[in-house]
Amino acid sequence: MKKSNLDERQEQELLRIERNGFWLAFWLLVAALLVQMVFAGNTMMAMGESIILLVISLYIAIACLKAGIWDRRLKANSKTNLIASLIAGAAMGIVMFLRVFRNFPDKPIGSISAGVFTAIFVFALCFIALTISMRAYKKKTEALEEEPEDDMEI
Repeated sequence: MKKSNLDERQEQELLRIERNGFWLAFWLLVAALLVQMVFAGNTMMAMGESIILLVISLYIAIACLKAGIWDRRLKANSKTNLIASLIAGAAMGIVMFLRVFRNFPDKPIGSISAGVFTAIFVFALCFIALTISMRAYKKKTEALEEEPEDDMEI
């Protein structure tokens, strides 16, 4: 690796810019996928974006868990998992309702049913995934906080 031409302040500023750029791209990609899911008839159009979002999401999740990082502001607890799962379930329930209603406007009950079932399914999967991740995070944090006894002797 080449030596950096930046001082510490510039390095921190560059990291902030890169972080903001990453999250802007991530959420714009999510928004683009949601719009395509609701308004596009062919979901195969969004396959590339879906793969990119999946790879980015898995990378961030695995890298953070490996480093013992949960979130900058949120606590790793069941209440946070419940709220996040409810938000994800509601969002996907609304998307599914809109998508089915767009295709079958004469069947609002079917559209509502599809939205409700999707919301319940996504809520359950998200809550399970977050609970498993939370346990892995807590286990990793405990391992990181333990001081090895062999290193104490000098």
